[in-house]
Amino acid sequence: MSKSKTMPAPPLPFKGTPPPGRHREPPLPRSLQPKRIDQSSSAYKKAARKYVNFMVAAPILLVTSYVLFDRLVMGSPVKTLHPKPQVKVEEKEQG
Repeated sequence: MSKSKTMPAPPLPFKGTPPPGRHREPPLPRSLQPKRIDQSSSAYKKAARKYVNFMVAAPILLVTSYVLFDRLVMGSPVKTLHPKPQVKVEEKEQG
């Protein structure tokens, strides 16, 4: 008995990988290619500054508003860094 059945080809490592020997797709037309961004332009720097400012301010705004809501609506006590020491007032002896 001879083996007339052939073994199937092994699967490709990645589903999107084309088999070797095939040509890749042609590049996109110039009108569909994304534009290059000039990072030294003033418009880019202005937009980057706004983005960074938002990313810094957003967490501060969220935490501050949560703490204020918790304190004003839910009735939590105000937290202080250094509580004032309670001084006992002693009556002076009259002599």
